[in-house]
Amino acid sequence: MAPDHDPNAAGPPPPNLLAVSFAFPPLAYPRSIQVARLLKHSSARTALVCADERGARRDETIERDAEGRLARVVRVRFAPGRLRREADRLARRLRPPLWDRWNRSPDQYRGWVGPAATAAEGLVGAGFGAGVLATFSQPATSHLVGLELKERLGLPWVAHFSDPWVGNPFHRLEGEVARVNAELERRVVERADRLVFTSEETIELVLRNYPPALAAKARVLPQCFDESQYAGRHHGPADESKSTPDSSAAAGPTLIVRHLGTFYGRRSPEHLFRAVAALLAADPSALAGVRFEFNGLSNFDVLRDAGGDALPAGMLSVGPAVPYLDSLALMRSADGLLILDAPAERSVFLPSKLIDYAGAARPVLGLTPEGAAASLIRRLGGWVADPADTPRAAEALASFVAFLRSRRAARDEDWGNPEVRAEYEAARLAARFDEILKELAG
Repeated sequence: MAPDHDPNAAGPPPPNLLAVSFAFPPLAYPRSIQVARLLKHSSARTALVCADERGARRDETIERDAEGRLARVVRVRFAPGRLRREADRLARRLRPPLWDRWNRSPDQYRGWVGPAATAAEGLVGAGFGAGVLATFSQPATSHLVGLELKERLGLPWVAHFSDPWVGNPFHRLEGEVARVNAELERRVVERADRLVFTSEETIELVLRNYPPALAAKARVLPQCFDESQYAGRHHGPADESKSTPDSSAAAGPTLIVRHLGTFYGRRSPEHLFRAVAALLAADPSALAGVRFEFNGLSNFDVLRDAGGDALPAGMLSVGPAVPYLDSLALMRSADGLLILDAPAERSVFLPSKLIDYAGAARPVLGLTPEGAAASLIRRLGGWVADPADTPRAAEALASFVAFLRSRRAARDEDWGNPEVRAEYEAARLAARFDEILKELAG
């Protein structure tokens, strides 16, 4: 059932929300987690159109009651037919530019736009009194549904971006593909009534090529965490034996430093391994009893290719992807956690993984350029070094490990500036989202 408005909340309730997000639980996408969490904690009465993607990986632990606080959920099937699959195969073989334009303008889900827009319009036609429309990327196809609905329904529109679109440094676009995407992004930026991004840095990157007046539509809404989902905080310690190999060492003298998730784009553990090598060259005992665990890799070869084979025996451990709630338990039971980014002059990204780390309340080391992630890690009280600066990264790693050793007896105590952590709690950020919706009410 949809939530009633909290009578103790300030002011009137937010308007009824018509939401569109391709990603939603149980589809196992990072965006599914954040959209479900935001809508769950919002006070808006919400009807959602999301995807039923045949063949996609699913994770039933992401949000066990994802639909329970929504008024309506309509799942629109996405399953490329035989002709589309054959066309993809031939395009890849014979004309890669054609395949690129088909699958990257903005993405391979574009065929979902028409059915999703029709389903959303049907919800309104069936009596759902929508006051505001919100679309969530990634994928950017969700915003193309927003363009359709803006024309058909004329609702005030919030376009919520998890990552930059055309200017994403990890997904470079070229030639005709870049031109088409730039035009699609321009239409969304101009037609939407509010543009929501996860950091100020992302606003600057995306809007730098647009008229300054459009910046008045931009709002910052970071990702959030739900403290109740962390096993070991309120529900007793997690049983990791089902989640990762040799995890019993976490209870012994070994210091477990974990990285959760896969690497994509130019991200790699290479710069961590360089820092490890530099630290060991200066002091072979500097990392005695430390083990680096990588859980959730889609390709284990990335560790070998980055130089992981050169680490001393027993210092490196790998594990497959685990259900989302198990990943939170692994964060919570670690001694320390890692953020590993690619070198850049400045990073606009504030990864949802870092927000999950903040919720886990464990010390964080970030090998990340200056920017959104580095700023948050410092505010929490963590350690930061530019990944391209190996000597500085080695120093940060040494200081990080020394701190973990010093707090070993108190390893179960929460870490991180509590006021900073509170800024990213789900209820607080959902209330901010509701205020954005209220701006467009009436």
